[in-house]
Amino acid sequence: MNTHEQNLQKELVPMPAITERCPWCDSAISHSRFAEIEAKIRNQGETKLAEAGRQLRAALETQHAAELAQQRQQVESALTIRLNELDVLRQKDLADQRMVLQKDRDESVLRAQADFNRERESLQAKMKEMERALLKKTSQDLGEIAEIDLFEALRQTFPDDRITRVPKGQNGADVHHEVVHKGQLCGKIVIDSKNTKAWQNAFVTKLRQDQMEAGADHAILSTNVFPRGQRELCIEDAVIVVSPLRVTHIIALLRRTMITVHVRGLSFDERASKMSKLYALITSAKYTQQFQEIGKLSTDIQTLDAGEKKAHDTTWKKRGSILARIMNALQDIDNEVAGVVEGEEPIDLAVAS
Repeated sequence: MNTHEQNLQKELVPMPAITERCPWCDSAISHSRFAEIEAKIRNQGETKLAEAGRQLRAALETQHAAELAQQRQQVESALTIRLNELDVLRQKDLADQRMVLQKDRDESVLRAQADFNRERESLQAKMKEMERALLKKTSQDLGEIAEIDLFEALRQTFPDDRITRVPKGQNGADVHHEVVHKGQLCGKIVIDSKNTKAWQNAFVTKLRQDQMEAGADHAILSTNVFPRGQRELCIEDAVIVVSPLRVTHIIALLRRTMITVHVRGLSFDERASKMSKLYALITSAKYTQQFQEIGKLSTDIQTLDAGEKKAHDTTWKKRGSILARIMNALQDIDNEVAGVVEGEEPIDLAVAS
């Protein structure tokens, strides 16, 4: 065989197949199989990568939604708190405005009532002057009549107490009122009655001296005239200065206090403290306003009394109605007095007697 034939025979011998290593089991595989496996691995990787991306996006979206919900809740909570604060401020502003309006209204009512009271008192004073001129009685005569009326009123109102008149010409207050509870003496009140045209400080000085000499717990000056700037009721040098129509009410308050102090056996300092608070109460603005209302109702009673001769039965029916209104007006005062003296429920004066 020549060289040419040898070369041709070599060309006819088939070339060995190309092999690859399997990426899964490391065995020998054909190149085409390797390509298939590689493509499959690539597809699986892309699928897993896509799924991981989807899960990551879903997790991020969930986290973002939770953060947004938390932020929205925080904003809503802060907004609610702020709205509540604004509502509180608005309510406070409304309350302040109502208070200002209420104060203005109360002041207007008080001014109108004060003007009415001054006008009424002026007319009453003129009527009394006319009565004095018609009756042509001296101040001493009028004072004695007023003293007798007061003495009888006290005896009728407090029948269980010991009430005596000081004889004319004898030193001392006009009337001594000894408060008695269940047969025991609880204290003494001295009362002087004045019915003059002008106020004199000597009235108080004398009565204060009479009180100390008599060893009395309280001193009351019953008078129609008062110190400058005062009317109806005031305290002058520890003496209660009050109009005649109010004397029995003031004594009822003092009497209740004296009985309570006696029953409880309070010390001198405790008694002084109670009396100081009681005096402060009866001279307070609120009590004065209520007292003036009582005065108006009492004046209404006097007006009815003037026509009693003409219509006796009808007048007394109206009197009972007004007295019932007076008792209602006094209820709040009595409760406040009980709070000062006892700190408990008020004592029933009928039972205490």
